[in-house]
Amino acid sequence: MLITTCTHCLARFRVTPQQLNLRQGQVRCGSCQTVFSGFEALERFPDDDTGTRILAARAAAAAGGAHGEALPSGAAPIADLPDEGVPEVADEVARTPAAAAEPAAERPRVQPPVSPLIFEEPAPPPRPSRAWVFGCALMAVLLVVQLAYAFRSELAQAYPVSRPFLESVCASAGCSVPWVNDAARLKLEDSELLEVPGRPQEIALGARIRNLAPVSQEFPHIELTLTDLSGQAAARRILRPVDYLGRAPAPSEAMSAGSELAIQLRLETPRIKATGYELQLFYP
Repeated sequence: MLITTCTHCLARFRVTPQQLNLRQGQVRCGSCQTVFSGFEALERFPDDDTGTRILAARAAAAAGGAHGEALPSGAAPIADLPDEGVPEVADEVARTPAAAAEPAAERPRVQPPVSPLIFEEPAPPPRPSRAWVFGCALMAVLLVVQLAYAFRSELAQAYPVSRPFLESVCASAGCSVPWVNDAARLKLEDSELLEVPGRPQEIALGARIRNLAPVSQEFPHIELTLTDLSGQAAARRILRPVDYLGRAPAPSEAMSAGSELAIQLRLETPRIKATGYELQLFYP
Protein backbone atom coordinates (compact mmCIF):
# COMPACT_ATOMS: atom_id res chain seq x y z
CA MET A 1 0.00 0.00 0.00
CA LEU A 2 1.32 3.45 -1.00
CA ILE A 3 0.35 6.67 0.77
CA THR A 4 1.29 10.19 -0.32
CA THR A 5 0.75 13.52 1.44
CA CYS A 6 -0.38 16.77 -0.13
CA THR A 7 2.31 19.43 0.29
CA HIS A 8 -0.32 22.17 0.65
CA CYS A 9 -3.09 20.91 2.91
CA LEU A 10 -1.23 17.90 4.35
CA ALA A 11 -4.05 15.55 3.44
CA ARG A 12 -2.98 11.92 3.00
CA PHE A 13 -4.20 9.67 0.18
CA ARG A 14 -3.80 6.12 -1.06
CA VAL A 15 -2.25 6.03 -4.51
CA THR A 16 -1.45 3.34 -7.06
CA PRO A 17 1.61 2.95 -9.26
CA GLN A 18 -0.53 3.67 -12.32
CA GLN A 19 -1.58 7.06 -10.94
CA LEU A 20 2.00 8.01 -10.14
CA ASN A 21 3.44 6.89 -13.48
CA LEU A 22 0.73 8.59 -15.54
CA ARG A 23 2.24 12.09 -15.20
CA GLN A 24 5.66 11.28 -13.75
CA GLY A 25 4.30 11.45 -10.21
CA GLN A 26 2.25 14.64 -10.65
CA VAL A 27 -1.18 14.22 -9.02
CA ARG A 28 -3.99 16.54 -8.00
CA CYS A 29 -5.20 16.73 -4.40
CA GLY A 30 -8.84 15.76 -4.12
CA SER A 31 -9.30 18.17 -1.20
CA CYS A 32 -7.62 21.46 -2.19
CA GLN A 33 -7.15 20.75 -5.94
CA THR A 34 -3.41 21.46 -5.68
CA VAL A 35 -1.09 19.66 -8.11
CA PHE A 36 1.95 18.19 -6.36
CA SER A 37 4.54 15.44 -6.80
CA GLY A 38 3.37 12.26 -5.21
CA PHE A 39 6.92 10.96 -4.97
CA GLU A 40 8.04 13.70 -2.51
CA ALA A 41 6.10 12.39 0.48
CA LEU A 42 5.51 8.84 -0.64
CA GLU A 43 5.27 6.22 2.11
CA ARG A 44 5.38 2.51 1.44
CA PHE A 45 4.35 -0.11 3.91
CA PRO A 46 6.38 -3.38 3.97
CA ASP A 47 3.43 -5.65 3.29
CA ASP A 48 3.46 -5.09 -0.49
CA ASP A 49 5.86 -4.68 -3.43
CA THR A 50 4.35 -1.64 -5.09
CA GLY A 51 7.50 0.38 -4.49
CA THR A 52 9.51 -2.14 -6.50
CA ARG A 53 7.03 -1.99 -9.34
CA ILE A 54 7.12 1.83 -9.37
CA LEU A 55 10.90 1.88 -9.56
CA ALA A 56 10.79 -0.66 -12.39
CA ALA A 57 8.23 1.41 -14.29
CA ARG A 58 10.26 4.60 -13.90
CA ALA A 59 13.42 2.83 -15.07
CA ALA A 60 11.58 1.54 -18.17
CA ALA A 61 10.27 5.03 -18.96
CA ALA A 62 13.75 6.53 -18.58
CA ALA A 63 15.25 3.86 -20.87
CA GLY A 64 12.62 4.53 -23.52
CA GLY A 65 13.33 8.29 -23.47
CA ALA A 66 17.08 7.69 -23.84
CA HIS A 67 16.54 5.78 -27.16
CA GLY A 68 14.57 8.64 -28.63
CA GLU A 69 11.14 7.08 -28.31
CA ALA A 70 8.19 9.39 -28.28
CA LEU A 71 6.76 9.97 -24.88
CA PRO A 72 3.18 8.97 -24.40
CA SER A 73 0.66 11.68 -23.95
CA GLY A 74 0.36 10.68 -20.29
CA ALA A 75 4.03 11.55 -19.60
CA ALA A 76 3.91 15.15 -20.81
CA PRO A 77 4.98 17.88 -18.37
CA ILE A 78 2.28 19.22 -16.12
CA ALA A 79 2.65 22.76 -17.48
CA ASP A 80 1.73 21.60 -21.02
CA LEU A 81 -1.34 19.65 -20.00
CA PRO A 82 -4.76 20.92 -19.12
CA ASP A 83 -5.81 20.47 -15.50
CA GLU A 84 -8.25 17.75 -16.40
CA GLY A 85 -5.38 15.57 -17.63
CA VAL A 86 -3.78 15.21 -14.18
CA PRO A 87 -4.99 12.22 -12.20
CA GLU A 88 -6.90 13.17 -9.11
CA VAL A 89 -6.42 11.26 -5.88
CA ALA A 90 -9.47 11.31 -3.65
CA ASP A 91 -8.99 8.23 -1.51
CA GLU A 92 -8.07 10.23 1.63
CA VAL A 93 -6.93 8.17 4.57
CA ALA A 94 -6.00 10.58 7.39
CA ARG A 95 -7.62 13.97 7.88
CA THR A 96 -8.98 15.51 10.98
CA PRO A 97 -12.44 17.07 11.02
CA ALA A 98 -11.00 20.47 11.89
CA ALA A 99 -8.64 20.32 8.91
CA ALA A 100 -11.47 19.37 6.55
CA ALA A 101 -13.69 22.23 7.69
CA GLU A 102 -11.09 25.00 7.37
CA PRO A 103 -10.21 26.54 4.01
CA ALA A 104 -6.95 25.29 2.53
CA ALA A 105 -5.46 28.77 2.27
CA GLU A 106 -5.98 29.52 5.98
CA ARG A 107 -5.03 26.15 7.42
CA PRO A 108 -1.39 26.22 8.76
CA ARG A 109 0.93 23.28 8.79
CA VAL A 110 0.41 21.19 11.86
CA GLN A 111 3.62 20.65 13.78
CA PRO A 112 3.86 17.64 16.04
CA PRO A 113 3.71 18.62 19.69
CA VAL A 114 7.01 18.61 21.52
CA SER A 115 6.81 17.40 25.07
CA PRO A 116 9.07 19.42 27.38
CA LEU A 117 11.56 17.54 29.49
CA ILE A 118 10.52 17.39 33.10
CA PHE A 119 13.32 17.03 35.61
CA GLU A 120 12.01 15.84 38.93
CA GLU A 121 13.92 17.14 41.91
CA PRO A 122 14.85 14.45 44.41
CA ALA A 123 12.75 14.47 47.50
CA PRO A 124 14.56 15.95 50.50
CA PRO A 125 15.60 13.41 53.10
CA PRO A 126 13.32 13.19 56.09
CA ARG A 127 14.37 15.35 59.01
CA PRO A 128 15.40 13.48 62.15
CA SER A 129 13.01 13.59 65.05
CA ARG A 130 13.66 15.81 68.05
CA ALA A 131 14.06 12.82 70.32
CA TRP A 132 16.81 11.43 68.06
CA VAL A 133 18.61 14.81 67.99
CA PHE A 134 18.35 15.14 71.76
CA GLY A 135 19.68 11.62 72.24
CA CYS A 136 22.67 12.31 69.99
CA ALA A 137 23.43 15.56 71.81
CA LEU A 138 23.22 13.80 75.17
CA MET A 139 25.54 11.04 74.02
CA ALA A 140 28.03 13.63 72.75
CA VAL A 141 27.99 15.44 76.10
CA LEU A 142 28.51 12.19 77.98
CA LEU A 143 31.41 11.29 75.70
CA VAL A 144 33.06 14.66 76.34
CA VAL A 145 32.62 14.24 80.10
CA GLN A 146 34.14 10.76 80.01
CA LEU A 147 37.11 11.98 77.99
CA ALA A 148 37.61 14.92 80.35
CA TYR A 149 37.55 12.55 83.34
CA ALA A 150 39.96 10.07 81.74
CA PHE A 151 42.42 12.80 80.72
CA ARG A 152 41.82 15.23 83.58
CA SER A 153 45.47 15.14 84.63
CA GLU A 154 46.70 15.90 81.12
CA LEU A 155 44.15 18.71 80.75
CA ALA A 156 45.13 20.28 84.07
CA GLN A 157 48.82 20.03 83.21
CA ALA A 158 48.44 21.41 79.69
CA TYR A 159 46.08 24.18 80.83
CA PRO A 160 47.03 25.14 84.41
CA VAL A 161 44.17 27.64 84.66
CA SER A 162 41.72 24.74 84.42
CA ARG A 163 43.16 22.86 87.41
CA PRO A 164 41.15 24.73 90.09
CA PHE A 165 37.92 24.05 88.24
CA LEU A 166 38.76 20.38 87.67
CA GLU A 167 39.79 19.96 91.30
CA SER A 168 36.53 21.51 92.52
CA VAL A 169 34.51 19.20 90.27
CA CYS A 170 36.53 16.17 91.40
CA ALA A 171 36.08 17.15 95.03
CA SER A 172 32.30 16.96 94.52
CA ALA A 173 32.58 13.66 92.63
CA GLY A 174 35.04 12.09 95.11
CA CYS A 175 38.04 11.97 92.76
CA SER A 176 41.31 13.84 92.45
CA VAL A 177 43.38 15.48 89.75
CA PRO A 178 46.83 13.91 89.97
CA TRP A 179 49.89 15.44 88.43
CA VAL A 180 51.60 13.89 85.45
CA ASN A 181 55.18 13.52 86.69
CA ASP A 182 58.36 12.54 84.88
CA ALA A 183 61.35 12.00 87.17
CA ALA A 184 63.65 11.89 84.15
CA ARG A 185 62.90 15.59 83.63
CA LEU A 186 64.26 16.43 87.11
CA LYS A 187 67.94 17.12 87.72
CA LEU A 188 70.02 17.24 90.90
CA GLU A 189 72.75 19.84 90.97
CA ASP A 190 75.35 21.06 93.48
CA SER A 191 74.67 18.35 96.02
CA GLU A 192 76.95 17.93 99.04
CA LEU A 193 76.97 16.01 102.32
CA LEU A 194 79.03 17.41 105.22
CA GLU A 195 79.51 16.65 108.91
CA VAL A 196 78.08 19.24 111.24
CA PRO A 197 80.98 20.80 113.17
CA GLY A 198 80.91 19.81 116.84
CA ARG A 199 78.19 17.21 116.20
CA PRO A 200 79.75 14.00 114.92
CA GLN A 201 76.40 12.17 114.73
CA GLU A 202 74.80 14.72 112.41
CA ILE A 203 75.31 15.43 108.75
CA ALA A 204 74.18 18.36 106.62
CA LEU A 205 72.73 17.67 103.15
CA GLY A 206 72.54 20.41 100.57
CA ALA A 207 71.33 20.12 96.95
CA ARG A 208 69.43 21.90 94.20
CA ILE A 209 66.57 20.35 92.19
CA ARG A 210 65.75 21.70 88.74
CA ASN A 211 62.58 20.95 86.79
CA LEU A 212 63.50 20.60 83.10
CA ALA A 213 60.00 19.65 81.98
CA PRO A 214 57.90 22.15 79.98
CA VAL A 215 55.05 21.72 82.48
CA SER A 216 54.70 21.80 86.25
CA GLN A 217 55.48 18.70 88.31
CA GLU A 218 54.98 17.63 91.90
CA PHE A 219 57.79 17.84 94.40
CA PRO A 220 59.75 14.59 94.14
CA HIS A 221 60.87 12.17 96.80
CA ILE A 222 64.60 11.86 97.45
CA GLU A 223 66.35 8.59 98.22
CA LEU A 224 69.54 9.13 100.25
CA THR A 225 71.98 6.21 100.51
CA LEU A 226 75.02 6.42 102.81
CA THR A 227 77.99 4.19 102.00
CA ASP A 228 80.92 3.03 104.12
CA LEU A 229 84.59 2.68 103.30
CA SER A 230 83.98 -0.43 101.18
CA GLY A 231 81.30 1.32 99.10
CA GLN A 232 78.50 -0.79 100.51
CA ALA A 233 75.23 0.79 101.56
CA ALA A 234 75.36 1.49 105.28
CA ALA A 235 72.03 3.30 105.59
CA ARG A 236 69.16 4.39 103.33
CA ARG A 237 66.50 6.97 103.95
CA ILE A 238 63.58 8.35 101.94
CA LEU A 239 63.08 12.10 102.16
CA ARG A 240 59.54 13.23 101.37
CA PRO A 241 58.62 16.77 100.28
CA VAL A 242 57.40 17.53 103.80
CA ASP A 243 60.92 16.65 105.09
CA TYR A 244 62.94 19.05 102.93
CA LEU A 245 60.26 21.75 102.56
CA GLY A 246 59.57 21.90 106.28
CA ARG A 247 55.81 21.82 105.62
CA ALA A 248 53.24 19.86 103.66
CA PRO A 249 52.80 21.26 100.13
CA ALA A 250 49.35 22.50 99.15
CA PRO A 251 47.31 20.24 96.80
CA SER A 252 47.82 22.60 93.87
CA GLU A 253 51.43 23.49 94.75
CA ALA A 254 54.12 22.10 92.45
CA MET A 255 57.40 22.90 90.78
CA SER A 256 56.70 25.10 87.80
CA ALA A 257 58.39 24.49 84.46
CA GLY A 258 62.08 25.46 84.52
CA SER A 259 62.08 26.29 88.24
CA GLU A 260 64.76 25.40 90.80
CA LEU A 261 64.48 24.38 94.44
CA ALA A 262 67.37 24.55 96.94
CA ILE A 263 67.19 22.18 99.89
CA GLN A 264 69.14 22.21 103.14
CA LEU A 265 68.54 19.75 105.97
CA ARG A 266 70.32 18.00 108.78
CA LEU A 267 70.17 14.28 109.46
CA GLU A 268 71.22 12.27 112.50
CA THR A 269 73.45 9.25 111.83
CA PRO A 270 74.14 7.52 115.19
CA ARG A 271 76.65 4.68 115.11
CA ILE A 272 77.24 5.17 111.37
CA LYS A 273 80.45 6.47 109.95
CA ALA A 274 79.49 7.48 106.40
CA THR A 275 82.22 8.07 103.89
CA GLY A 276 80.03 8.57 100.78
CA TYR A 277 76.46 9.05 99.63
CA GLU A 278 74.09 8.71 96.67
CA LEU A 279 70.99 10.76 95.85
CA GLN A 280 68.13 9.71 93.57
CA LEU A 281 64.91 11.51 92.71
CA PHE A 282 61.72 9.50 92.14
CA TYR A 283 57.96 9.58 92.40
CA PRO A 284 56.21 6.90 94.44
